[in-house]
Amino acid sequence: MSVPITLDAAGRKGALATHRLAGTRARRAAPGFSLIELMVTVGVAAVLSTIALPSFMELIRTNRLITAADQFNADLLIARREAIKRNTRVLVCPAGTTAGRCGSGASAWAGGWMVCYDNDFSGDCDDSTSTNPNPIRKHAAIDSSLALTGPSSVARFNANGTQGDAGAASLTFTVSGTWTGSSSYVGTITATGDVSMVKG
Repeated sequence: MSVPITLDAAGRKGALATHRLAGTRARRAAPGFSLIELMVTVGVAAVLSTIALPSFMELIRTNRLITAADQFNADLLIARREAIKRNTRVLVCPAGTTAGRCGSGASAWAGGWMVCYDNDFSGDCDDSTSTNPNPIRKHAAIDSSLALTGPSSVARFNANGTQGDAGAASLTFTVSGTWTGSSSYVGTITATGDVSMVKG
C-alpha cells in the first residue's frame, strides 16, 4: 500500500515523504564492502598465497620428474617388446643432430631420445621407409629443470630380449631435478634385458 506524499502550504514535501526517501537512499547504500574490509581481505589472500606457493611449486617439479621417469621407462619397455616382436635388434639412444640418427654422450639423453630398429646391426637407426617407419618412437627434450644421464652410447635390445652384446653389463640411467633437494629415479637394464625404474 503506497503512502501519499503530502505537501505543505509552500508546496514542499511533508515529513513522512522526506523520511521515506531518506530510508530508500540508506538501503541502496548498504550492500558492498568498505575500503578497509577490501584491503584486509587482499592482505589475508596475499599471506596465504605466499605460504602456499613454495609447496605448489614443489608439487609441479615433482610431477614433472615422475612423468619424465615414467616416460623413459615406458620407452625402454617398448624397445624390448619391439625387439622380440620384430625378431631383430632395437636401439634406445639419445637423439642426434641429424634427423633419425643416434647421438652420443652421457648427458645427451636430456635432449631427447629415440627407439629405433637396427636390422643391419650398425649400432645406429636404419633408414626409414614408407612401409617400415623409423624411429619407432621419438621423445622430445625433457624440461630444463630436469636432468637425464645414461651410457655414452646406445642401449641395445636383441631379438631374444637380452641387452647388448653377450655378457654385457647392466646399463644405468638417472632422472633427477636440477633444484636443491631434488629426488632422483634410477633406471636399470640388466644383461638379460630386465627393465626397472626405482626412486634413488
